[in-house]
Amino acid sequence: MTYLSGVLKNSASLEVHAHWDPIADATYNLHKNSPENMELFDLSPNEPVREYTSDAFKAFLPSSSVTVGDVWELDRDSVIPFLSQFHPGATGKLRHGQKGAFACLRALSEDYADITFRIHAEFTLATRRKPGWKPDTHEHLIDEARFIPSQYAGRLLINLKTGVICDFALALPPRNSNVDINDFGYADMVFVPRMELLATPTTAADDIKWADVITAEEARKALELKFYRFAEIDWLPLEAAVAESEKTQRPIHAVLTWGPLIDESC
Repeated sequence: MTYLSGVLKNSASLEVHAHWDPIADATYNLHKNSPENMELFDLSPNEPVREYTSDAFKAFLPSSSVTVGDVWELDRDSVIPFLSQFHPGATGKLRHGQKGAFACLRALSEDYADITFRIHAEFTLATRRKPGWKPDTHEHLIDEARFIPSQYAGRLLINLKTGVICDFALALPPRNSNVDINDFGYADMVFVPRMELLATPTTAADDIKWADVITAEEARKALELKFYRFAEIDWLPLEAAVAESEKTQRPIHAVLTWGPLIDESC
């Protein structure tokens, strides 16, 4: 068992660079339908470079002792400020889907700890009043333009001896249809090639001799299971499912979706 909560004692700051590519592909090209939409979704980082104190990264550490492979929940209000480097409208209060943020201790040595994490969040880009009022209140109905990434996956490498952050990265997985956009009642699925926060690493994780470690895939799966119970199902491609059905003489339960089940883009 290892206690990580008090390791960040060094006061050195870390410079983090933000990268945000424009929309490269879309289903309906909603972002191109009008000059207003083009301006709204022509996005770039709110702060291309920001310095973080070591205290900020305590948001990713567990409050109790952990072993390699353990997963813990992150405080949403403490991790969302990192996403405000992209846009001030960052929020962890999703209108739909699985909310939350979790981290996993992926590897540990005498000198280093490697943490993998996953965050679900979205961005409110603009708001405007709709005709009418909310039932039983005197509040206006509000419509919004929102940018909803599939997820953010990241890692944090810490030197346990010096209390220094050696590496930090947080990124939108770069697969097609990785963002939903909602433009005042209309929706589209789009592809953003790169949306990433990145520090310049001072230590290469590949050079570290870990005393205990799980694979990146095992850590990813452990985090996925915290969001989706159905991730426990052993899904098979159609060809493999047919072969297994013939072998076991069991029926096939087929699921057809427009996008992946295991993140927050449709």
